[in-house]
Amino acid sequence: MKNNLPSNFLSSLTNGSLSVKCDNKPAVSFSCNNSSKIIDIVDIPIKISRKPGIIKQLSEAKDLAKKLKHEGITLEIKLKGDTVLKLGKEANPKLAKIVTLSNDIEIKDLKKLKKITNVF
Repeated sequence: MKNNLPSNFLSSLTNGSLSVKCDNKPAVSFSCNNSSKIIDIVDIPIKISRKPGIIKQLSEAKDLAKKLKHEGITLEIKLKGDTVLKLGKEANPKLAKIVTLSNDIEIKDLKKLKKITNVF
């Protein structure tokens, strides 16, 4: 059984914001307003050497996206203010459905998504 912590955590948050800084510079901001949750990656100050590929990461995100949709929540991932990925309720997959095999994941900018997945 997979861990429900990410979806439980996101569904329990209703309103607020959180900012993370690295070397006194903004790195990540998180905000939520009812069913909308936004993670904005402002700067990527780290590199991780061993990481799964983008397809593997998206397939692992399928379960989270499905749970978020079931809870009526949308998680929007941004890079420097531009939407890159949507998971959950408001996701409109279009062509991404072919890659992700999910109705709950929308890829808005593949080039920026690749930048993010090269780190995580």
